[in-house]
Amino acid sequence: MTARTGAAPGVARALAATMLTQAMVAMAVSAIPVLAPMPAAAYGVRASAVGFYSSLVFAGAIVCALMGGALVRRLGAIRCSQLALAAAAAALAASAPAPLIGMAALAVATGMGYGLATPAASHILARVTPAHRRGIVLSLKQSAAPLGGLLAGLAAPAAAAAFGWRGALACTAGALLAAAACIAPLRARLDDDRAPDFPLSARTPLRAVAFALGHERLRPLTAAAFSFAAIQSSVFAVSVAWLVEAGGLGLARAGLAFAVMQAAGAIARVALGWLSDRAGGARLLLRLVAVGMALVLLAAAGLDSSWRFPAIAGFMALAGFVVAGWPGVYLAEILRAVPADRVGVATGGAVGFSFLGVVAGPAAFSALVAAGGWSLAFTAFAAFAALVGAALWRF
Repeated sequence: MTARTGAAPGVARALAATMLTQAMVAMAVSAIPVLAPMPAAAYGVRASAVGFYSSLVFAGAIVCALMGGALVRRLGAIRCSQLALAAAAAALAASAPAPLIGMAALAVATGMGYGLATPAASHILARVTPAHRRGIVLSLKQSAAPLGGLLAGLAAPAAAAAFGWRGALACTAGALLAAAACIAPLRARLDDDRAPDFPLSARTPLRAVAFALGHERLRPLTAAAFSFAAIQSSVFAVSVAWLVEAGGLGLARAGLAFAVMQAAGAIARVALGWLSDRAGGARLLLRLVAVGMALVLLAAAGLDSSWRFPAIAGFMALAGFVVAGWPGVYLAEILRAVPADRVGVATGGAVGFSFLGVVAGPAAFSALVAAGGWSLAFTAFAAFAALVGAALWRF
């Protein structure tokens, strides 16, 4: 399968556009989890309840991920990327003055922007990327997600100190709209393959699910993605609240540790993408990731206020590397498995299942914290990761 080169810009420009979009939507969904202790205090709830917010975010992401392949074909990938940024920006800005129930509803809308971005990016990169470079290119694109989290971890607490947490959300929304304007010049060349009459109906999400489950090579990837996404999203969603409550850190230091974790995740995605291109596949890497997740989660169960900040920062770097390195490898494997004209649908269907893991994971984690504390939650998730690893060794 060869990439188109005549009608589309080179890999670098397409990659830059998709990375910018990915980073900004990731910053949008990370903003409230990073600031969790402040809105929690304002609404009179525990900061660990932020896991439920993240689950609602990705409930919205599922809808747009499953519709994404058809929307991309009909509207164009760059237009869909702009819509993703605008939707997340509008929902985040509206969250600032909203009551608690309104913030819950707007979490779903924020996630819809996040969910649309991934199928759009995969469609763009499938057109311009040579087959032998897909692992590294898709991993570079996916590295932008933890970079967006890093930006949230550094910028959101600083903006909250200056303008309050509601002002920080408004600032984040403005950054997303600026990104939508930045990628507009690429529409003419990267949206030249859109098909305005491409079918779109209420059955479109079901077709994407059926394609992912019916494809022999996609089924194990879909199961692994559900499990890994549940674990990764839980760690990301609760990290700041966990470091404040269990580790005794202030919000600024907890945000810095969160940023360290995100930076390590970005490095991991590039490193694992490079390895997957040379290994010719993703299976061994995904098995090792599951084992690493189990060990990291088990270690996290022992965190308490006796840990010094350098040790916490080092551990967060390790955790970020282990739990966040897999998505680019997985997306590149999808590109290897299906024809170019099916990439959007295949990615939407498979990513929809990973977002289902993101819905289930943080809510389950927060429920476990409420039932028995942080140690119980991390230990239970470590056992889950170990089971996933054992299952993957059988594929």
